Amino acid sequence: MGRIRRKKRVMRLRAIIIGLAVLILAAVVLLGGFRFRSVEIQGNTRHTAEKIQADLIHDFWTENTLYFAWKYNKAVSEARTPYLDSVQAKLLSPGKVRIMVKEKTLTGYVKYGGNNAYFDSNGTVLEITPDVYDGVPVISGVEMEEPVLYQKLLVSNAAQLRTMLSISQLLVKANLIPDNVEFDENQNITLTIGSVAVKMGQDEYLEEKVANLVTIYQELAGETGTLNMSGFTGKNEAITFKKTGETETEAETDAEGNPITTGETDAEGNPITSGETEAGGDAGTTGETDAGGDPVSTEDSEASGETTGLSAFMVFDSSGTLRYDAHVVNGQVVDASGNPIDGCSVNENGNVIDAYMNEIDPATGTLAQ
Repeated sequence: MGRIRRKKRVMRLRAIIIGLAVLILAAVVLLGGFRFRSVEIQGNTRHTAEKIQADLIHDFWTENTLYFAWKYNKAVSEARTPYLDSVQAKLLSPGKVRIMVKEKTLTGYVKYGGNNAYFDSNGTVLEITPDVYDGVPVISGVEMEEPVLYQKLLVSNAAQLRTMLSISQLLVKANLIPDNVEFDENQNITLTIGSVAVKMGQDEYLEEKVANLVTIYQELAGETGTLNMSGFTGKNEAITFKKTGETETEAETDAEGNPITTGETDAEGNPITSGETEAGGDAGTTGETDAGGDPVSTEDSEASGETTGLSAFMVFDSSGTLRYDAHVVNGQVVDASGNPIDGCSVNENGNVIDAYMNEIDPATGTLAQ
């Protein structure tokens, strides 16, 4: 009996030793065989693969490809890489891992001490570099302390910081990147886009202003002057464009932003714009002539049922876009090219009803209600 017990103990001890040997061998294989020999990094544009690799693979465990692939098997954020939105890994072989990264979006930057401090939608500084990246608006007129990497911008005015983040995100989303976004001492915002200055006014209705600016600027590309959207609220308030060198804003412009004339000249030979009259008080002509060769006045034209009201006024079409080249022809609301504007009609009072149910007097371009 004693001999049998000793034999069983020996067999159990042998099994334990074999099991331990297998575990040690497996550990050697796992720790020695699954080591980084090659890394493939995808999705980075601003940060080098070497930097990302050094930040992610930093200790004994993360140097193991099997552990690394398990840790990042799903796209997750990583505290060691605050400039990345997410990290995901895939094991390609025992010694090779593919790392897919998504960099955080830069929504704007401020200039400080010869460098550019780029920040995200939360105002966190993600990069401080002399480089200038395309597609990111620069903000000026901001009082702040020295930017610190991976910390929030220390802007003196908290309300201004909120406005900065809001306007920069809207511009990036709309893919309308100005050369400069400037705040004055009263926190009024002015965008500089090429040779056009856009006065946005205070932090009110910014979403509506930017949405309509996208459409309006397409008509002003190549022009030089000032577009005033300060009073715009999404209704039919006046948006004016003044070319550089003009003494006063022309509220009535054609599709290219040029003042609309009637074809008549005053006593000095200057063109009379629509809505003006001659020195004698007679209504301006339309530039057309009747069967007898005499000029056709604006009143005659209206009586004939051709064009009524101003040459151009603003309406919202069915897509919610502000159209500032609307006019009425034969009882129909059309654009500068004569194409009908969807969502707009003329009621029994002769006023225009746009897609937002604004009632506009075509004779003055102002709200009738």
